[in-house]
Amino acid sequence: MTVAIKNGTVGDYRLPRVCTLVGAALVTVLLSASASAQSLLEKKFRVTSEAEVVLDLNASSPHTSWGEAGSEAAVVTVLVDGRYNQDIFLFAGARSFAYQVMLGHLQPGEHTVKFDFNRKHSAAKTRTVEIQDSRITFIERANRDYLALSLAPVIYARPNTIGRFSDIPLLMWYETERGGSLTTIRYSVIFTNEDGGTQTSALMARWGRTTDIEWIYEVQIDARGAVQSATYQGVEHKTQRFAGKEENGHPVLYVVSDNNNVADRGESEMRFAPQPIPFDLSHSSRESIMDRHPWIYQVMAAELQREGKISEASRAGSQMADPRSYLYLDAVSEVKDTALSFAVKLKANPKWYSSDLGINSYKVDRSGYFRTTVRLPVGTRLGQIERIVVRCDAAGSPKSEDIRKLGAAECAFNGLNKVFMLDASFQPGPSLPLNVKPVRLRFGEAIEVYERHRPQ
Repeated sequence: MTVAIKNGTVGDYRLPRVCTLVGAALVTVLLSASASAQSLLEKKFRVTSEAEVVLDLNASSPHTSWGEAGSEAAVVTVLVDGRYNQDIFLFAGARSFAYQVMLGHLQPGEHTVKFDFNRKHSAAKTRTVEIQDSRITFIERANRDYLALSLAPVIYARPNTIGRFSDIPLLMWYETERGGSLTTIRYSVIFTNEDGGTQTSALMARWGRTTDIEWIYEVQIDARGAVQSATYQGVEHKTQRFAGKEENGHPVLYVVSDNNNVADRGESEMRFAPQPIPFDLSHSSRESIMDRHPWIYQVMAAELQREGKISEASRAGSQMADPRSYLYLDAVSEVKDTALSFAVKLKANPKWYSSDLGINSYKVDRSGYFRTTVRLPVGTRLGQIERIVVRCDAAGSPKSEDIRKLGAAECAFNGLNKVFMLDASFQPGPSLPLNVKPVRLRFGEAIEVYERHRPQ
């Protein structure tokens, strides 16, 4: 049951008001194969004071699967007051899932939201869409989330992904940092995939996942909430000043590169407005957001399977092993002209398995919190992990004249936060017990950071 709250407060936090559109009723629509768009549901709602409006759409599409070509997903088009608002990919398939999106900034008065089946952009085999529940929440100015939501970007799809069910945004989050008189809000997105840029096996080694995580928009505001500067991550990861259009305060961005960099101008027929959630990454890696929302691993694995990127025979390049065959390591370090890699030994197995696969460019050469993986034999379980070693090497392949300059090169390995594998349903399992103390390593040195049965 959904409870409507009017003008409620808890301390100095004003609770959002909620409007239920469908309630507990189940709306099932059999879709005509000939219709390019078909209405699923239309409802009216009233806004009493200007607000950012959030939609939670609980929906499913039986007999669809993100991992099966031709059956990937149904697409629902959302219209507000008769105007195109956005599209929602029902990537969770037959499972009822809460798709959380922004409808934008609305003025007081009567409004209408309509959900259409988008036949043109849905998978060919889609026949049914079920809407289990639909809820609208009004985020007013007194709400502590209002400012971040009111500045959140709208994202247009990269044209060459439309119809391919690739590189769609799964989740948006924002980080807030206060410095002096200004507050910085940075928005980042987890995409299902990356069609260009780093190869699949290198993604697992250097980033510990094949989803693509990119910051897309950053804004600085003063104490009054006025925007003082705005930038976005442009092509080739270059920071650019935002000079594009806005819709009621929401910047409009276009994904324009195969590795999901954006621009403030472009053309596309589909767009998305995921509801951004707050997340503090001051003491964790970006990938920890995936751990908090483990369904992302399932979508990641399904897309890998559909695109033929899973192969036990391939060692490197555009293919990788089953994601459940990897050990995921979350760590923190500081590197100076150096790079890190891990090696794992299993019980009753004399071999050592390395995160970098013996390829220099697969080592982790960035400081801070990071994620990497070690590919293990099929069927390996966490309990078989016997020893883990971290190694510090010179970054890249220095020339002979550069080797003399490596006197100060070192790795500060500051901690191993968690080490886990994915379970049978592609969900993160429990971590190994860890107690790793910070240590400094010169290049060419390695140290053991885990040994089974050793006191932790």
